Amino acid sequence: MEKKLHIFAVSDSVGETAEKIAVASVLQFQVERSITRFSRVTKEIQIDEIIEKASEEDALVIYTIVKQELSSYMDSAARAKGVPALNLMTPLFDMIEAKTGLKPVYISGLTHTLDDQYFNRMKAIEFTIEHDNGQNLDTFKDADLIILGLPRTSKTPLSMHMANLGIKVANYPILIDTEIPKEIEALKGMVSMVGLTIDTETLLSLRRERMQTLGTPEEKYSDNLDDLVAEELDNAYRIYARLKCLVIDVTLHDIEEVGNTITHKFNLPLRVTHHRF
Repeated sequence: MEKKLHIFAVSDSVGETAEKIAVASVLQFQVERSITRFSRVTKEIQIDEIIEKASEEDALVIYTIVKQELSSYMDSAARAKGVPALNLMTPLFDMIEAKTGLKPVYISGLTHTLDDQYFNRMKAIEFTIEHDNGQNLDTFKDADLIILGLPRTSKTPLSMHMANLGIKVANYPILIDTEIPKEIEALKGMVSMVGLTIDTETLLSLRRERMQTLGTPEEKYSDNLDDLVAEELDNAYRIYARLKCLVIDVTLHDIEEVGNTITHKFNLPLRVTHHRF
């Protein structure tokens, strides 16, 4: 009985998929085993060399070559040399095609395109954390989107939602006495900007709750709180007008809805809908 097993994992991309399948498979057999990965195989001459080597070393070949012509060449070259070879992609392609009626696009390396998207998303999240609540104003210029907003308008949760779509976001709080930092004003017309607002009654309610949490006696804030909130909103609208922000009232909208509005308006990468049962 054969006590050694050598598998060649061949791909026209990086080859991680073929290698992982090979590893998962050989671990089920108590034999001396080795795996050799061949990546970026894009020419017939490379296949000839691999098949010749497989024949010499009595190796099995498994492959994830997406391009049809090259995959067919691998199959015929292996048969001509008597080398056992298995195309890992075709059976699944056939099954999906039968189910959907669609043809595969036959583009190699798409999983690594997704990996790029993953790393871009991680970079966006890191950037957004570093630029939360007005931090690092000097690098706001590197943002894809700047969000300005009154307290309690969910600036940070919205920023993180957008970052998870791969969008680098910086956010800045707008208070009653806020003046626009020169670093942000210089970016008007260069970086997409959104101003978040909320209706007066909701903002008043949130302010009262905050005062109570801080232990402020009601008689100290009840008389002039309406005026303070109105002034705070007026200041926010003045800032938004000067920056020509897209203004969004978040009172009756959840984060996903606001995010969709922003991505649609500025043609940003993704729109995501979250269906709740």
